[in-house]
Amino acid sequence: MSDMSINSGVEKRFGAKLAYVRKSKKLSQMKLAEIVDMNFNYIGQIERGEANVTIKTMIALADALDVELNELFNFSF
Repeated sequence: MSDMSINSGVEKRFGAKLAYVRKSKKLSQMKLAEIVDMNFNYIGQIERGEANVTIKTMIALADALDVELNELFNFSF
């Protein structure tokens, strides 16, 4: 398995978990984007696993969702 496919898998799983947590908090992509001061299209890209997210962005998203960062990496949901 190449590094590219490993990264892609993690990004997709991270994005899916982000979407799951966001929806469980009854937040739209637009509202989450507003809270973290990002473009809502970028939130969509993250959730689809299309964006390479920085740690700083991950922390901002976790804070906005009121969860620990490691929760966004718990892919069993």
